[in-house]
Amino acid sequence: MVNKKSGLGKNMDSLFGANRISPEALEHSKTASRSPEAGEKVVSLPLSQIEANPFQPRLHFDDESIKELAQSIQENGLLTPIIVRKTGSKYQIIAGERRFRATQSLAAKEITAIVRATNDDTMATLALIENLQRDNLDPIEEARAYANLMAQLQVNQTQLAEKLGKERTTIANGLRLLKLPNAVQDLVQSGDLSMGQARALLGLEKESQVNEAIQTIIKDQLNVRQVEALVKRLNAGGQKPQKKAESPFAKDLANRLEDKFGTKVKVNAGQKGAGKIEIAYLSEQDLARILSILSIEVD
Repeated sequence: MVNKKSGLGKNMDSLFGANRISPEALEHSKTASRSPEAGEKVVSLPLSQIEANPFQPRLHFDDESIKELAQSIQENGLLTPIIVRKTGSKYQIIAGERRFRATQSLAAKEITAIVRATNDDTMATLALIENLQRDNLDPIEEARAYANLMAQLQVNQTQLAEKLGKERTTIANGLRLLKLPNAVQDLVQSGDLSMGQARALLGLEKESQVNEAIQTIIKDQLNVRQVEALVKRLNAGGQKPQKKAESPFAKDLANRLEDKFGTKVKVNAGQKGAGKIEIAYLSEQDLARILSILSIEVD
C-alpha cells in the first residue's frame, strides 16, 4: 500500500528533491544523515562566514531548546548538516538555523553543511514550510510570513494555500490578524492573548474600543465567548444588555414563597406560561428544613 504524503510533504519533495535532506527531520535523528544530491558534498564551513536566512519567518528562538540542542550536539556531534547557499563571500542558511545557533553557542569554529544553489523564491518558501511543519511559529509570525511570501512570489491567497498544502481560509484568517494594532499583535506573540481572542477583536470598529477591550480581557480574564460578547456590547455603544423587567406576578409570587420558606426565591416567568422557580439554601440542614416544609422525606 502506498502512503500518501500531506500537502507540505509533497512540496518539500519538489523543493529538495527525493534524495535531499528534509528540513522536517528532527535535528538529531537517530538515523544517519541523508546524502547530498549529485555534485554536492558535505563540507565544513567557518561559522563566521554563515548568515541567517533573510526570509526566516521565525523571529523568536527558545533559549532553553537551543541549550538542549547544543548539549546534544556536544555529546553526539551534528548528525544532520545544515543546508546553505553561497552569496558572494558568505553563505546564507536555507535550513537548520537552530542547529547553527546551537553550534555557535558551543564556541565552535566550523559547522558541517551542504551548499546548494537556491533562488530567493524557493528559499522563502522553504523557510516557511520548514517552520510550519514543526509548528515553530506564533500566529503573528505565521501571518507575516504568509504576507511576505505572497509578495515575494506574487501570488494570491488561493495560490499560496495550494503551494503550502493549506486551506485558503487558514491563510485568510491568519492575514486578518495583521489588521490588528501592533500592540495587540505583541500580546498575541507574548501569549497574553489567544488567537481566538484576537480574532474576535477584529469585529471592533475603533482602535479606542480595542484598547478598552484589551484592558477588560486582561483584567477579567475573559474567554473567547466572553470577548465576543464584549465586542458586541462595545459596538452597540458600550451599554450592557438590559435585564428583562420582572413581571408583577413573578415578583409577588417570589415574595410569598420567600415568606413561606424563609430564604431567597427567584421566579423566572417564561413564554406561554412556562418558567422556573429557584429556591436558595445555605447548608444541608437548611435544605432539609425546606424539604420538610414541602413534605419531602430524605433518607
